Amino acid sequence: MCWHARKNRSSLPIWRHSIPRVYRRPSFPARTIERARLEPMSRGESHTLKQTGNADAAGTTPAISSRLGSWSILALVFGFLVLVLRILSLGSGLTYVVTNPALLKEAMRAATGQSVSTVDTANMLPTGVPVSGFQARAMGEIAWRAGQTTTAEAWFVQGLTGSPSAFLSQFELCRLYWDKGERDKAREDCRGTKTSAIYWLNRGYEADQAGDRAEALAAFQMAGSVDPELTAAWQQAGHTLFALGRFEEAIPAYERVVALEETPPADVIQSLGWSYLKLNEPLAARRILTRGLELYPYQQLLFLAMAQTYRDAGDMDTADEWYARLLDRWPRDARGWASRGEMALADGRYGDAVDYFQETVNIQPDDVGYWVSLATAAAADGNLSLAATAYKKGMALRPDDAALWLRSGRFLVETGRGEEAVAVLEHVLELEPDNGEAAALLAGLRGTTP
Repeated sequence: MCWHARKNRSSLPIWRHSIPRVYRRPSFPARTIERARLEPMSRGESHTLKQTGNADAAGTTPAISSRLGSWSILALVFGFLVLVLRILSLGSGLTYVVTNPALLKEAMRAATGQSVSTVDTANMLPTGVPVSGFQARAMGEIAWRAGQTTTAEAWFVQGLTGSPSAFLSQFELCRLYWDKGERDKAREDCRGTKTSAIYWLNRGYEADQAGDRAEALAAFQMAGSVDPELTAAWQQAGHTLFALGRFEEAIPAYERVVALEETPPADVIQSLGWSYLKLNEPLAARRILTRGLELYPYQQLLFLAMAQTYRDAGDMDTADEWYARLLDRWPRDARGWASRGEMALADGRYGDAVDYFQETVNIQPDDVGYWVSLATAAAADGNLSLAATAYKKGMALRPDDAALWLRSGRFLVETGRGEEAVAVLEHVLELEPDNGEAAALLAGLRGTTP
């Protein structure tokens, strides 16, 4: 009997979450099975069988038949009585040996944080008979909660010998190693067991929601170790590694998902492609992104990533074609316009860059980066009025960004707009009194030394 099935589970938070719920194939009584075996016989077959039996029995005498029937009934009755007496003589002992309700009750008390004596519970163990796997697991839990991890480990190991409860003891043993910080040992001992994979996956979700990415990653990797075919475990491990900037480690996790899933999720393909790009492997990125576009032809991020593969390879014309294809489908994708603007600015096509960045600020007017990019492109194109306006927009969005205000002040000084520059630079010094460049520029405008 598994502790998690008891009625008072609401008061036992640890035991309730100890292992995931496993759905087992229903079992049927022997009579039901025998009935099912006889049902396929048709009426015709039954009639034929009866006739055959009658024909075989035709040569026997009624006396022999009567004696055989009486002995058969007597044998059945005697066997039944022996079985009943045997069950009655062992029933209480079997129940005690296997479950030991008193000991299980103490283990559940320990699981809820109550103080339980390991000495008193050891005296509850039966004498003269082996300790069952269920009882060994109970003793392990009590010892664990009492801080006796070495003793708890020994009890859980002993619990592995009881086939009905071995997987429960193994699960608790893995949790014990995990909480002791022996993560590698926990992964190795539970590798491929599959039973508790969902538990570890959910533990990873909880850690991720709490903002503990390192703990979340460890739990996701544990789930993948417990069940190597659990796609969600590899997917979440890959996403966590990607968020941590560990792209080289994220790639194998994502590749595992691609190998397991006939149709990998779009976010996995996107992240895998970007991971390859981060490692300067545009050909590998292009391979997976090509497959992604075959599966998800309307995913904007796949177009952006594909264009980036050509940019990284130095093929700017093809990259621009991909951005153009993206914008034909999604004309209000600011990222596409910004990427074309960056390429045009780098290529010296300043007028095109201004046009592209104008699109970005029209689509996302609250994005400071786009206003700065427009100011840079406009200044390079000689459109100083537009550049000054773009800087003003950016500064209005970020009044506390000293670096942005200093950049704007530098531009104003260089373009001969001294009066505007003074106010901007004074604001920089309010934000950063020790900013030497702002002090020097302001002193130059006033004709004094900083």
